[in-house]
Amino acid sequence: MQSPYNKRMQGRDRHSSIRRSTSDMLAQAQTLMQRGDLPKAELMCKNALNTWRNSGAPRSEEAHIISFLGKCYEAQRQFQKAYDLYFEALPHLTGSNYDDIYSAMLYVTERMGDFSQPSVIDEPPYDPYGGR
Repeated sequence: MQSPYNKRMQGRDRHSSIRRSTSDMLAQAQTLMQRGDLPKAELMCKNALNTWRNSGAPRSEEAHIISFLGKCYEAQRQFQKAYDLYFEALPHLTGSNYDDIYSAMLYVTERMGDFSQPSVIDEPPYDPYGGR
């Protein structure tokens, strides 16, 4: 009979091969990005993400893949795709992974121009002293 300790360790290692595989794909994608071959880098990142998800690996650990794919979109000025990717990933992330992807989403939102548009509401600027 196998001890419960060994079962827990197998659970942790269950995704170790997929982690290595996606890590290798992301390393190749990074090389492609550095060479300026963004469409191939994007394809490599998409393959890594699909491989990760199809293997049943935890979505809470896919932030690094999301980040690489988002950067590929951003470099190609496909800001809406990057925004949608980040927005879809956020509910599955926690901690620093959440913070990193949320920050990337805010950056993309700014690049799309949503924060730089003048206010539609015709109001005087906020006065902390109440007009005194």
